[in-house]
Amino acid sequence: MLVAVLATALIVHVSWMWTANRNVETVVSSLNAQTAQAVRQELETTFRASEGAVEIVRSILFQGAIRAEDEAKREFVFLSVLRSLPAVSWVGFGFPDGRFFGAHALDNGKIEMVEIGESLPTGGRLLRRDRYQPIPGDIFFEERTKGETAYISLGSKWYRAAMDDRKPVWSMVDILPSGFEPAAVVSTQLKLHGRFQGVIMVSLNLKRLSAFLASLDIAHSGAAVIVSNAGTVIASSLPTMKSAALEDTQGDPIRGALRATFDGALSKQGTVQAANGEVFYATSTPLDFNGWKLLTAVPRATFTAEIDRNTRWLLGAVAGLALLAAAIAALFANISFARPIQKIAGELRHIESFSLGELRHIPSYLTELDNLSGALRRMAGSLRAFGLYVPSDIVRTLIQQGVDPKPGGELRQITVIFADLPGFTQLTEEYGAEVAPFLTEFLTLATKAIHDEGGTVDKFIGDCIMGLWNAPALVPDHALRACRAAEAIRRAMHRLERPDGRVDGQKVRIGINTGVALVGNIGSSERLSYTAIGDVVNVASRLEALGKELGSEITVSQATRDAAGPSVEFRALGESSVKGRAAEVEVYELVRLREPGSGRHSPQLQIADACLPELG
Repeated sequence: MLVAVLATALIVHVSWMWTANRNVETVVSSLNAQTAQAVRQELETTFRASEGAVEIVRSILFQGAIRAEDEAKREFVFLSVLRSLPAVSWVGFGFPDGRFFGAHALDNGKIEMVEIGESLPTGGRLLRRDRYQPIPGDIFFEERTKGETAYISLGSKWYRAAMDDRKPVWSMVDILPSGFEPAAVVSTQLKLHGRFQGVIMVSLNLKRLSAFLASLDIAHSGAAVIVSNAGTVIASSLPTMKSAALEDTQGDPIRGALRATFDGALSKQGTVQAANGEVFYATSTPLDFNGWKLLTAVPRATFTAEIDRNTRWLLGAVAGLALLAAAIAALFANISFARPIQKIAGELRHIESFSLGELRHIPSYLTELDNLSGALRRMAGSLRAFGLYVPSDIVRTLIQQGVDPKPGGELRQITVIFADLPGFTQLTEEYGAEVAPFLTEFLTLATKAIHDEGGTVDKFIGDCIMGLWNAPALVPDHALRACRAAEAIRRAMHRLERPDGRVDGQKVRIGINTGVALVGNIGSSERLSYTAIGDVVNVASRLEALGKELGSEITVSQATRDAAGPSVEFRALGESSVKGRAAEVEVYELVRLREPGSGRHSPQLQIADACLPELG
């Protein structure tokens, strides 16, 4: 569920970011296109106005309406042209002898008339400045200053450019009569009747162009700059970047972005990264004039700030949602899956240990788990029914000890008991199938007695039961326990009524022997039986049969007598020959059990007495 939530959030986020970025790029592209178009229109208007001003002055002088030497009239004409064209900062005329006259629009709104005269003995030229204050419909003279200047129009770039071309020509200059003033100047020759009269010049007001760039929408958060091929700033929307080299970024990210845009020579929209890592949307648009380019740079955050905020909010929301989903999923999985599975696994341990009666059904809201628990319970019932045919206590012990179900065994000291019903064949002939309940009661009480003393029922042989001690589970006092079980069986049988109604005579016949036997999984690879084989088993079986001849209900070997200790009272029956053995065997009868140091019956006999009512 967590992976699904995160994957869905990632897909939505990527799709949303892709769409948002595409929309932002569309907006930026449209804004840049509008900016470039507006700048082109402004430049075209300004260029045409400047070229028109040159043509007006040239026409007036060419037609002879005034003469270039006519000081009063030329001042009026130059002043009128200058005031009619706000985009123009200079209207001037350079004489062939190096003299210059021009009208200059100052930054403070005032106008000055500048005249550079004849050469002085000092090498400079005479400079005269007349300053005027424009008033509605007229101008007001303020002051005149005189001085000396080293400026010579003959050496200026705009003058030389006009001399090399008969048509109006544009040139970029840094020095004008007022001093350092980077400007774009259009200039043309003036000839009258084939004689060269001088050069007319008009310069653009680059400050006004910068003000126009600063008024653009893109300049509110970014920058728009016009640069030359050499990287010189011609006009800029940034107040600190007017008429400066583009290389001088001064650590300003946006100026660095503009420099990166110029170096990258973008011809369309793209992104650049400043030195501080800030990303800018940038364009580089040729302006088709003297190699000029329009550079724009807008911080990406200007357009994506809201997107970035929403992205951070979305990431937080997704993280919270993922944590909530994870918690809900974990809780749901714990309640619906983990707990029922753990409980079912716990019930499986009952099957593993063959404690089939303890297994219970684990209900679950999930049909699969509920069906699984029901199937396990039904399997336990089947195994419990199957356990009636196999010694389940042996299987349980072998599983607990980790014994592999394969043929093999080991030699171990054990005690073996055989318990039989005397005269059962005669009872069967007399009563037929009606004798089965009596046999069942005998085998039941014998099984209980063996189990109560920690023994294992190995098998049923007709009306006989075989039990083991010290295999497969280790039992230190196995001989004594076998004697206790035998005494419990005898006492129980003495109280059990036979089918023929007799209560006297021999009720049971038991043989017990202790010794070393081969104990383990005996059989083939297809079928195994955990049992004990060897002489000790054979002797125990023969002792049980010998009890009929000796009139003994519980007959034991000397090995069992010695191992049982003083807690059991025995009576010697002498030596007897046993079928299958050449040497005779010392045989004893178990008389009774006693507590050490006393003649009282042991508590085990009291337990056996308590079992009799339960056995019927």
